Amino acid sequence: MDLATSAWLALAAILLAAAALKAADRTGTAVALAAYGVPGRFALQAVGALVTVEAALAAGLAGGVAGAPYAAAGVLGGFLVAQVVALAQGSAGAPCGCFGAGGRLSRVTAGRTALLACACAALPLAGGGPRVPLVLTAAVAAAVVVLAAGRRSAPRGALEIDGEGPAVGEPSTLAAWFDGEREYESDSRGRPPRRADRGHVRLALFTSPGCALCKRVAPAADGLERVAVRRFDEVEDTEAWAAARVPGAPFAVALDGDGLVLAKGTVNDARQLDSIVAAARGRRRGTSRRAFLGRAGGVAATAVGAGMVGAVIRPGDAEAYHFCGHIYTTDGCPHPTGLPRIDRRGLPLRARDGRQVDDLGRLIDRFGRPVGEDGLVLTDLDGRPLPAAPRTPVCTLTGASNGIRVRTDGAWYRCCDGRVRKLVDCCSPNRTRINGDRALRGYCYDKRKVFCVMYFQSSVPC
Repeated sequence: MDLATSAWLALAAILLAAAALKAADRTGTAVALAAYGVPGRFALQAVGALVTVEAALAAGLAGGVAGAPYAAAGVLGGFLVAQVVALAQGSAGAPCGCFGAGGRLSRVTAGRTALLACACAALPLAGGGPRVPLVLTAAVAAAVVVLAAGRRSAPRGALEIDGEGPAVGEPSTLAAWFDGEREYESDSRGRPPRRADRGHVRLALFTSPGCALCKRVAPAADGLERVAVRRFDEVEDTEAWAAARVPGAPFAVALDGDGLVLAKGTVNDARQLDSIVAAARGRRRGTSRRAFLGRAGGVAATAVGAGMVGAVIRPGDAEAYHFCGHIYTTDGCPHPTGLPRIDRRGLPLRARDGRQVDDLGRLIDRFGRPVGEDGLVLTDLDGRPLPAAPRTPVCTLTGASNGIRVRTDGAWYRCCDGRVRKLVDCCSPNRTRINGDRALRGYCYDKRKVFCVMYFQSSVPC
């Protein structure tokens, strides 16, 4: 095999790898496309188109098709332009989507794309391509993509994020619901938790009404051996949700007999729930008595019981940070009607029913005119329609009122009342957030940090 043939095949392999990795993680790649301005409702279709194009180009290069190098160079050139535009708009650090969901958008990734485009354009100068039948290369490319797509599945382990739920290795007030008389209280479904001795793992499972994933995980929790399980419903067990700062359902927290958090995470199936218990048992064996005694002062706080739970954070105090069971340390963005619900363009909606409102919090019709609950245009005492007020994106208005530069970058998703809820960060280069304390990175890019949060309620079932 000469050098020219090797170059053709190498570039074909790179394109095929990119297509296969996108096919293996369509959801992650679809989220990455948001950095390039692709609307969420078109993202999955865009991923399918990208996979098809890259696989076809790989088959063409491997088959030595004369026009394939120029077509590949053109497609890669388009990718390069999209990356440069995204970088110019401040999306550095966003998911790249180049090889599936892995990698972050940067000057390095743009340079790599430019290098690949130039290499493809120069292939004809190096010599002729491989003489492999196109039907064979197309079949191989299709098989690789199909196999990669078939292998995608839920992660084996639960999603454990430092900022979500109680801190691992620290005592938790959740122990109050397992200890003493509370251990014999019924949970939200009227079932008492199973009692375990001090050496067994205690599992707190957080669920939500209308959550399909919760209905899948709950039976698996009941089947766990040597585990004391207690369920916490987001409607009837608000104290526990607030105390644990759970991001959403289904979520599991594993404790030892002394109330120390051993493992936690978002779970979608029985396998991920098992991983929580396995991690808890492994960490319990690796935790020395001396290390635990170092936290004794914190453990003592759990002995106060239910009163201490209320002292940590009462449900009423958490309301501004609480979006359908999702509790955050960063406050919501200022919104004319309270909870910061927005539409796809970031404009304000009334939280309880999703109706459009202006910057004054008044309901409006499709022409922007203020209307009443009945949809009729509001008028003054002389019968004249009230003047319309501006309707500004919530994040933009927040920036203007606080005198800072803001923009929306990434987002994350939770299941709420059986529908997917998109949580959106309003990002700023400020070091402080709307709470007045240190800002967190969240899902902001290019050295920006979260100033406040908003949410968009979709109609996608979960």
